[in-house]
Amino acid sequence: MKIFVCYHKKELVIENDILQPIQVGSALAKELFLPLTDNIGDEISALNPYYSELTAAYWIYKNVQEDIVGLCHYRRFFNFKNEETKIHRISSDFVQKFGYEKAHIESLMTDYDLILPTKKGAKKHPVSLYDFYKKEHYISDLDITLDVIKEKYPDQYQTAYKTLHQQTKGYYANMLIARKEIFDQAAAWLFDILFEVQKRIHKDVLKRTPYQQRVYGFISERLMSVFVALHPELRIKEMPCLMIETDEKKWRKYCLHKFKQKILNLFHIKKDKCA
Repeated sequence: MKIFVCYHKKELVIENDILQPIQVGSALAKELFLPLTDNIGDEISALNPYYSELTAAYWIYKNVQEDIVGLCHYRRFFNFKNEETKIHRISSDFVQKFGYEKAHIESLMTDYDLILPTKKGAKKHPVSLYDFYKKEHYISDLDITLDVIKEKYPDQYQTAYKTLHQQTKGYYANMLIARKEIFDQAAAWLFDILFEVQKRIHKDVLKRTPYQQRVYGFISERLMSVFVALHPELRIKEMPCLMIETDEKKWRKYCLHKFKQKILNLFHIKKDKCA
């Protein structure tokens, strides 16, 4: 088992017998600061500005032979022990505190085929995955993605369309842990679609802001919900996320918010959590 943790810049690295740091976008990097990089073997490392962590997903798909594989980020991990939360720094007890012992995860994987982040949606006003994408990104990209699915996998089109237009929550962050055969099945399907979408929109993508250029990563987040809908036989476990917030200003704001929540709960004052 290997859970690969993506890094694109120097941060405090967490590593043990199952957590494996990997530097993404290595083909474009001025400095290689990790032993494992995504630009060896069969790879798409140079596409990292557009695919984000998916360059690591592709590398795992093509180059790794472990029975169980996973993908996390240097600032986002699964939390196997507690509810969704944030921490400011990685401490020496990280592995034990958040459940990253090999035996613990192997035990989970005897009962499940796929571990995914807890589903999320628009915070204040629930909208479909399609409408939420329209609010945040270029909706024409998602329309073209549906066109590609209709052409390549016509029997899957109706499920894909209904999933995106009817579901209000989805699997974000491109994080997962899966049996390798299932990881490969999802990756083969995903990249077959994304590479065709890239052919059709990439000239326009190059004109966008760096954030909006990460389009294929954004599309992939929505397609994971489609993949799950297409495979009801999969045994799926949703797990809360652990966010590592190293920015001092954002961390103080988060702590203040949590403190206010505790005060409100203490006096039994109800307040909209999304406010």
